[in-house]
Amino acid sequence: MEKFDDEKLRKIVSKRIGLFKQKPEVAVYRPKVTSRHIYGLYTETSVRDHTVKADYAGPAGGTNLAPNPIELLLSALAACIESAFYEFALHEGIKIKSMTVDVEGELDLRGLFMVDDTVPSGFNNIKYHMDIESGDNEEKVRKLAEKVIAHCPVMDSLVRPVKIDGEININK
Repeated sequence: MEKFDDEKLRKIVSKRIGLFKQKPEVAVYRPKVTSRHIYGLYTETSVRDHTVKADYAGPAGGTNLAPNPIELLLSALAACIESAFYEFALHEGIKIKSMTVDVEGELDLRGLFMVDDTVPSGFNNIKYHMDIESGDNEEKVRKLAEKVIAHCPVMDSLVRPVKIDGEININK
């Protein structure tokens, strides 16, 4: 694993902010993933040069080889908050000694299993708990954390209605 360079990241963030202010059109990012069914409830999703695995626990019918998709969604939210906070803390000159984000969701499985059409199949609520260890001014750190959470793209995608469309192809 390559050694991480805080100064390099700080420069990247500063450069991007400047560029996006000058040329908003270059700020458009279009990530794409491709998922494929392997067997049972186990899937593998290609993301750039990486493979993200998903499965379900044994009691849910899976082989417990990886987190399930809804757990991956919570993981994405936690990781987005942490990484965005870290990069902007560097940009603002705030020193972070350690940080953790716990995310927990609650959903009623009757929606997923189509038992009751009045029950949503997704989360009813999601809670996060962020612990930050920093020797810097507590109010400054808190304000940055609140600002970052409000601008986290995963958070925004969860709280704001996002247009989703697609197509289904059936091959014989």
